Amino acid sequence: MPLPMVLLLLGWALLLLLRNKTRWFGVLFMLLATALLFVASYAPLSSRLTGPLERQFASYQPTEQPIDYIAVLGSSHVSGGGLPLTSELKPAGIIRLVEGIRIYRLNPGSKLIFTGYHGGEQESYTDKIVELAVALGVPTEDILPFTGPKDTADEAKLIAENFSGAKLVLVTSASHMPRAMGLFRTAGLAPIPAPTNHLTRPVHSYWLFPTADTLARSQNWLYEQLGLLWSQLTGQIKPTAQ
Repeated sequence: MPLPMVLLLLGWALLLLLRNKTRWFGVLFMLLATALLFVASYAPLSSRLTGPLERQFASYQPTEQPIDYIAVLGSSHVSGGGLPLTSELKPAGIIRLVEGIRIYRLNPGSKLIFTGYHGGEQESYTDKIVELAVALGVPTEDILPFTGPKDTADEAKLIAENFSGAKLVLVTSASHMPRAMGLFRTAGLAPIPAPTNHLTRPVHSYWLFPTADTLARSQNWLYEQLGLLWSQLTGQIKPTAQ
């Protein structure tokens, strides 16, 4: 990830600067660390990397064909500690849920599929997301929760085993959608993509300071690139499913 890499480069630079013979290498490592931090946290440059990833799939548009299920992929959570439900779920999970409910209301008769992992918490992710969905007005009979999948590959296999042949909409974060669609297609499904939680915004000026938010977006982009590469190398995504 960008920030740990910057810190590692700075640590190496410090060690190299302590010796006269390696001082030039220390200066080089400092320049590399500074350049990496600037590129990753400067929006006009970072958005050129993160934007295309999030725009690979268009947002969901209603169709005349009835939708059977809306699969909302899981995120992460904490439980306990006296926190409100909306603080126990990560923002990405809440945004995915809201988009799933929006599509659910556009398709009367459809049902919501929630998947997630227990993660060693007192309650599973699906328990929490179902609780929030019910609080937002979704009837329990229209919710199909599945606790157990640890990652997107497991979610794709589970949904393929239970809902093969159904008209399915897939809801996940925009940056995660390319990897998710590859995994679902490899599993034999052809879902309608419904990306949400777009993080990259149009940049209209170069007179901006680097920000921590931009750095976080760059880290998310790199995470998805590594995840996509790993899925391809391990055969979880076939070339024909791209």
